[in-house]
Amino acid sequence: MTQIAIWRIQAFMRLDSLMSKLQGSASKTDELADSLVRALSSLPSRPADKPPYLSLFSVADIKAGRKAAANRLQELSSKLQGDVNEQDELVDDLLRSLSNLPDRPSDKQPYASLFPPSTMRLLTAQQFLAIAPEASTSRINALAPHLNRTMVEFDVSTPLRQAHFLAQIAHESDRFNALEEYASGEDYEWRDDLGNIHSGDGVRFKGRGLIQVTGRTNYGLCGKALGVDLINNPTKLASPDLASRSAGWFWASNQLNGDADHDDVRTVTRVINGGYNGLDDRIQLLKAAKRVLKV
Repeated sequence: MTQIAIWRIQAFMRLDSLMSKLQGSASKTDELADSLVRALSSLPSRPADKPPYLSLFSVADIKAGRKAAANRLQELSSKLQGDVNEQDELVDDLLRSLSNLPDRPSDKQPYASLFPPSTMRLLTAQQFLAIAPEASTSRINALAPHLNRTMVEFDVSTPLRQAHFLAQIAHESDRFNALEEYASGEDYEWRDDLGNIHSGDGVRFKGRGLIQVTGRTNYGLCGKALGVDLINNPTKLASPDLASRSAGWFWASNQLNGDADHDDVRTVTRVINGGYNGLDDRIQLLKAAKRVLKV
């Protein structure tokens, strides 16, 4: 089950990238995308007299329909659970159409010839709570799928890497309870080193995310990497999905997988914190994560 869950994450990540590149007039690929949105939403088949997307979204053209479908597919990605089913076949078909690949071999299950096997572990909400028992259960339930996606996306793919990553973000976010810093952000006003060059930038770009991204410059860099306009929508960074992915972006941007591979908690802490504040707590969280992950 873990393998198919990882493949599903990889598949929807690739769908998000490929849908944005789809050009031209409506095609079989659009029909497949429409069918997949309908299947995941438990909606009836597309009426024969309607073009793709038109009866799904209030859109005027195919370009807007594709964008709406791409966004909806990301929202619906968590709907795929359990054993491999017909919806997985639709995802596989759409990926192949978007990638100009031949049909899936009849002897292969969905995804098997699109992605390599993985030995990575995905964690349950209970395991996240075992690392940080003080966390809100509802918050962990909301974060869990996004944390797993983030670890797949940014190659936090071994138990040791996961232990270090989760220990650090648990500390930084007050045991996953704070997706934005408690302070107002006024102390960051007119901080040139953070790119806060306009009145109100300190509050607008206060620390958000599981590793708190702070300042106009860093919001811009993070948003560009994740494909989201965080300059005009800074509070989005406190949503469970972007709070998780922004932490993965920071982790990968600073090449912290290598330090985690060396079990170097001091270097990981210094890069994230700029010093060693809270080192003892980070070490205790790391020990807890290692117990859960059996490192």
